[in-house]
Amino acid sequence: MNRTMIWFGRYEGWLRYLAKGVKYRDAECIRKSAALFDLMLPDHCVVVPMPSHMGLAGCMLEVANALPQGKRFIMDSLESEPHESSQSQKKAGFAPTPFRMKFDPAALERCPQADLNGGIYVIDNVLCTGVTATAAIKAIQDCSGLDAKVVTLAYATWR
Repeated sequence: MNRTMIWFGRYEGWLRYLAKGVKYRDAECIRKSAALFDLMLPDHCVVVPMPSHMGLAGCMLEVANALPQGKRFIMDSLESEPHESSQSQKKAGFAPTPFRMKFDPAALERCPQADLNGGIYVIDNVLCTGVTATAAIKAIQDCSGLDAKVVTLAYATWR
């Protein structure tokens, strides 16, 4: 896993169903998504849920909390100003608007060193334009000097 952005597959079929179900907080989709992330993420790493366009991690925090307990450190430490979602910009035919995220470095003080050595992985349901993923990686790098990877269930092609 040496790429910065990693996904399970294309945003179609059952992955689309899961990704949308996570967005709408369907319990079964959250459970199944957590099982997929469990396969994709190394043990003893830091898992950071991606904030929604509303600014805070909501549905992705639920997925992170559904991961098997004790294998990884969950760190809800990213936030952004509320902004228009990449999906709605895409549907409207506009280019995505870059924005900034904030990372709380105090969260690192609570993190076990073994998990921190395993890497930081930001989880999201869909990679659409890469703007959100790029903002998350930049926020973590700028604040902590640490590298991060974004892991998503699916990627949606930009047309």
